[in-house]
Amino acid sequence: MKTLFIKELKSIFCSSTGIFFAFVYLLGCGLMLWFFSGNFNIFQNGYASLICFFKLSPILFLILIPALTMRFFAEEKRTKTLDILFTRPVYISSIYFSKFLAISLFILIVLASTTFYIYTLYQFANPIGNIDIHSIIISYISLYCISLIFTSIGLFTSTLNGNQITALLLSILICFFSFYGFDLLADLFSSGKTQFMISSFGLSHHYKLMLRGVFETKNLIVIFNYVIVFYVLALFFIKRSNIKIRKYIFLILVLNIIFLIVPNIRFDFTPDKRYTLSDYSKKILSDIKDHNKKISVNIYLDGELNAGFQYLRNSTEELISDFNNYGNNCFDIKFINPYVGGKDHLDYMTAHNMPGIMLTETNREGKVSQKTIYPYAQIVSNKDTLIVSLLKNIPGYTADENLNVSAENLEFEFIDAISILNQKKSRSIAFIEGHHEWSQEYVYDAEELLSKYYTINRGQIGNNVSDLNEFEAIIIAGPINQFTETEKYIIDQYIMNGGKVLWLVDGVYYSEKNLALDGYSASIKNNSNLDDLLFSYGVRINSNILQDTQCSQIFIVTEKNKNAEPALIPCYYMPILIPSYDHPITRNIRDVKSAFGSSIDIVNSSNDTEKKILLTTSDNSHIIKVPEPINYEVTEIQANPNYFDQSFIPLAVSLEGVFNSAFTNRQIPPDVVNDKQQKKNSKPTRMIVVSSSRIIVNEVKRRNADIQILPMGYDINSGQQFGNRDFIVNAVNWLTDMEDRMNLRIKQQNAYTLNRKTVYEKQNIYGALNIGIPILFMFLLMGSVFIYRKRKYNK
Repeated sequence: MKTLFIKELKSIFCSSTGIFFAFVYLLGCGLMLWFFSGNFNIFQNGYASLICFFKLSPILFLILIPALTMRFFAEEKRTKTLDILFTRPVYISSIYFSKFLAISLFILIVLASTTFYIYTLYQFANPIGNIDIHSIIISYISLYCISLIFTSIGLFTSTLNGNQITALLLSILICFFSFYGFDLLADLFSSGKTQFMISSFGLSHHYKLMLRGVFETKNLIVIFNYVIVFYVLALFFIKRSNIKIRKYIFLILVLNIIFLIVPNIRFDFTPDKRYTLSDYSKKILSDIKDHNKKISVNIYLDGELNAGFQYLRNSTEELISDFNNYGNNCFDIKFINPYVGGKDHLDYMTAHNMPGIMLTETNREGKVSQKTIYPYAQIVSNKDTLIVSLLKNIPGYTADENLNVSAENLEFEFIDAISILNQKKSRSIAFIEGHHEWSQEYVYDAEELLSKYYTINRGQIGNNVSDLNEFEAIIIAGPINQFTETEKYIIDQYIMNGGKVLWLVDGVYYSEKNLALDGYSASIKNNSNLDDLLFSYGVRINSNILQDTQCSQIFIVTEKNKNAEPALIPCYYMPILIPSYDHPITRNIRDVKSAFGSSIDIVNSSNDTEKKILLTTSDNSHIIKVPEPINYEVTEIQANPNYFDQSFIPLAVSLEGVFNSAFTNRQIPPDVVNDKQQKKNSKPTRMIVVSSSRIIVNEVKRRNADIQILPMGYDINSGQQFGNRDFIVNAVNWLTDMEDRMNLRIKQQNAYTLNRKTVYEKQNIYGALNIGIPILFMFLLMGSVFIYRKRKYNK
C-alpha cells in the first residue's frame, strides 16, 4: 500500500488535474476573499475572522474535488490497468485507500498554503493579534473533514464506469445534495422538528456548527457515516463481493448503535465560551421541552445588511439554533424582510412598537448611503407576544462596540422574554405608601415596565408582621414623612425572613416649589427616620447634595432680564451617573439621570454581606452639606477651577448576604401583632439603596385635561433617553432573582474586529500577498516534485 500511495501522490503532484485544482482553488479564494468586492471579501466584512473563507471553500470543493477524483478509477477501468492490479497480491481496500490518502494529503497541503491568511488577520486585527485562533483551527479541521467526504464521494462515482465526465457530473450532484440538499428538503416542511431532523442528515447543518468553534460527537458520527458508506459502495463497484459488503454493513450498524448509546458531548473551543448556554437557560429550555410547548420567533433583521448587522443577525440565528438543541426543536424561527411586505408591513412594525432605525454608512469613496433597519425579534407563545430589541445603543460606544454588546445580551434578552411568556405563577411586588412617597402618576412608567414581570400593589404598612410576606420585593420611593417604629419593625422582620427592598431615599429635603419659582431653596436633612435601619444593614445616606459637571441642562430666566428668552444652563444638581461595568444590574446600560442626590457611605465590612457600588458621579464632583442653600447660580462655580474637588461618589449600592436585625437588643413596638418569634439574623437576601429618588420618577406634562407621561430618564431639553428604565427594571429583577438569571447580563464576548485604518492603508499590498504566496508555495512544491521525478526517471 505504501508503494501505491507514493505512486498516486506523485501522480497528483505532476498531473494537470492536480495543478488545475490547486491553481483554481487558491486563485478563486484569493480573488474572492481579498480582491473582489462582495459578501466574501474579508476586508469589507470588518471582522478578524476567516468565516468567509470557510463558507466559500465548500462551494469550490463541490466542483474541484470531483474534478480531481474523476479519473482515478474511471481511467484505470477504461485502460484495464485495474484488472492487472487484481492479479497482484494487493487488497482492494489497499488500492482504494492509497488513492484516498493521496488525494486527502494533497488537499491538506493545499489548505496548509492558505494559513498565510491567518497571519494577515493577525496583523490587521484590532488590536494586533486579537483573533480567535481556536475557532480557526476547528474550522480548518471541519473543512478538511468535508473534503474527505467529497473525496469518498468522488472516488465512488469514479468506480461506476470508465467515463470520467459521467463520474464528474454525478459526483458534483451527490456532493451538492449531501451538503445543501437536505436543507432544501427541510424548507418544504413547516414543523421545526421535521426540519431539524431532515437537515441533520446533511453536511451543511453540522459544518455550520463546527465553523463556530463548537464540536459535538454527533458531528463525528455524520462524518464517519458518509466516509464509510461511500467507501463500502466504492468497494462493491470495484469488485462485487456480497459477503464483504454484508460484513461492512453489519460493522456500520454496530458502530452507529454504539454511537447512539454514547451521549452527545458538546465542546465549545471559543475562548469566551460564547456558544455555551448558562445553566439557567438550559433549565428554562428543558421546562419548555418537558411541556412540549411551541414558540415562534420572527426576526425582522433581514435583507441587505452591512457586515456588522449581518453578524448580529447570524448571532441571533445561532442562539435560537442552540435553543432548539436543548428545547427539542420547539422554536420555529422565521427571518422576515420588513420591506418585502410593502407599506402595510412597515406600518405593522411601527404599530407594534418596532420603530425603524436609520443606518448611515460612508464607503471608501465618501459616498453616503442611508437605510432603515428593524433590529427586532417577535416571540409568540400561544396567543401571547413579546418584542425583543436586538440592538443596544449605548452613547459613547462605537458602532462595533454596540453590536458586540448587543450580541452579548442576546441570550439574556431571549431567555428573559421566554421566562415572562411561560411564567407559571403570579409574582407580586409592592410600592409602600403613607410617607409622602412619589404618587402613582410619577412612578407610572416604572409600574408599567415592571407589570410585565410582576403584579403591582400599593399600600401602607400595618402592624401585622406578616403584612409584607406575600411580596417578593417592596419599593420605598422617595419618603419624606417619618416611618413609625412599628413600620420599621415590620420592614426589618420582612428582611429577616428573606424579603428584598429597593430603597430610594433622599438624604436632603428642599422646596421644589420655591426652587421652581424663585430659583432658590433652603436645604435640611430629610428625616424619614430610616437611618438606623440602613446603618444596621451596612450603609449610610449622608445629609448632603452632590453637584457634578456631567449633568442635565435646564432653561431659566435670569433676574437681570426677566423678559428675555430662557437660557439653557447646566444644572449641577442633576448629575448623569456612571453605571458600574461589572454588575448584572448596570452592565451595558446607558448613564442614569438623577437629581439632588446624596453620597452613600459603606459603614461596615461584614463578611456576611457583599456590597457593590452601582452608580457614581463623574471625576468632577462637589459636595454641598446642609443647610447650605440651593440655587441655580453657575457663574461663580464656573469661575472657580478648583470647585469640583471630588470624584466618583457613590449614589447607589447593592447589598447581598445575611443581615443583622436593627431591633436586636431593642424593645419590640407594643402595637405589633402576630409576632411569633423575632428574628435577629436574616435569611440570605438582597437589597439596593439609592440616594436619589428622582431616578425612578417620570415627568408628567399637563395640557388642559390631557396628561402626558414621559419615560423615566427622558431629558426633554436634550431629547436624550438615559438608562433609568433599564436600571429600575434590572434592579427589581436582580432583587427577586435568586436563580441568577440576571447574571446572563454579565456574559462577555470578545469582539474580533479589523483595524479600519490598517485596512485602508495596506489592503492592496496584503491582498496581493494573499493571492500570490499560496499559489507560489504550491508552484514551488509541485515543480520540485515534477523535477525530482523527471530526473529520477531520466536516470
